[in-house]
Amino acid sequence: MAPASQPAATAQASRPASHAASASKTSARHSTQPSWRELSAADQQALTPLAGKWDALSVAQKRKWLALSHNFPKMSVAEQEKLHSRMSEWAALSPEQRSEARLNFGETRKLSPDDKKAKWEAYQALSPEEKRKLAEVAPKPPATAVAVKPVPPDKLTAVPRSKPVARTARISAGPGKVDHNTLLPQPAAPSASAPVR
Repeated sequence: MAPASQPAATAQASRPASHAASASKTSARHSTQPSWRELSAADQQALTPLAGKWDALSVAQKRKWLALSHNFPKMSVAEQEKLHSRMSEWAALSPEQRSEARLNFGETRKLSPDDKKAKWEAYQALSPEEKRKLAEVAPKPPATAVAVKPVPPDKLTAVPRSKPVARTARISAGPGKVDHNTLLPQPAAPSASAPVR
């Protein structure tokens, strides 16, 4: 009896290990390359605020952050601190908040620098109560993201209009009889007035 119970115990002991292995494979499938561990020390230093969320970012997001990190060593200490604080703020936003931030950025790009400065100073002069009221009446962003920069009309392709197709008979019976076996017209029978050659 002991030998029979031993394989059953071994099978049960191996189940959690195989389950853990499949769970790690699943999480590995969801992460994109490069992983945090694969980054250089300089990139890790530049992207420190994103360390906890790095492996969950998409490939496109990682590319953008890596491109930004290449300038990090050339920045002053104040600029590096500012970049890290902005990264932390961005990483803390929900996807909806990020979408709203992108829309707001697109709108503010349309303003001249003087208009931006004047509007920002006017906002900063408001009391906390006035800022809260302003936030309550502000229009909510649409549920779907709108293109930040519309496509110019000259870049759009015109959809061709379909032309009416004239339907013509593919088989013409012609002046003679039709052979019903082939559906091809047969030459006309010679008429009595026409001489036969």
